[in-house]
Amino acid sequence: MLNVLKILILNASYEPLQFCSAKRGIVMVLSGRAEQIECNGYVVRSPSMSFPVPTVIRVLNLVSRKTRKTVSFSKKNILRRDKFTCQYCGDKDHPLTVDHVIPKSRGGKTTWTNVVVACKPCNMKKGNRTAREANMKLGQSPARPKFNYHQLVVPVGPPSHIESWMKYLPKVFVARYSMN
Repeated sequence: MLNVLKILILNASYEPLQFCSAKRGIVMVLSGRAEQIECNGYVVRSPSMSFPVPTVIRVLNLVSRKTRKTVSFSKKNILRRDKFTCQYCGDKDHPLTVDHVIPKSRGGKTTWTNVVVACKPCNMKKGNRTAREANMKLGQSPARPKFNYHQLVVPVGPPSHIESWMKYLPKVFVARYSMN
């Protein structure tokens, strides 16, 4: 359970850094690298002590973070750019892959403008051909994103955990979770 349950790690300035497993968070608190900010009733017990499982912790030393001016090219960011949707059929249910619009075997490069998200059936159908040759149409032309994606992805957790996290997360996340 401690590896599945997630907790929010805040910087010394109370800015959200990342989520980690409850096990890692407890180790950080017990080793003196972080302090417990919030907990909500979960308790870990040993023969000699009991310890409340935190929902939010704060590191004691400030962690400097470099901000990027451009979005780095990665599979995760391609999936984010294309909203986790196949660009050929619009499906979100099948396992997703990345597809080269102009296949690599034909000189296609692995760049923002040549890579899109495709579900496995569409990727198999297209194969080593261009979309036109496979009689398939792209939903939108691939392009480099003009904005940075927030690096923090809110994990699934008990409602009490999510409620305590929302106090520390940017308004973008609060709005997204209040709509659901």
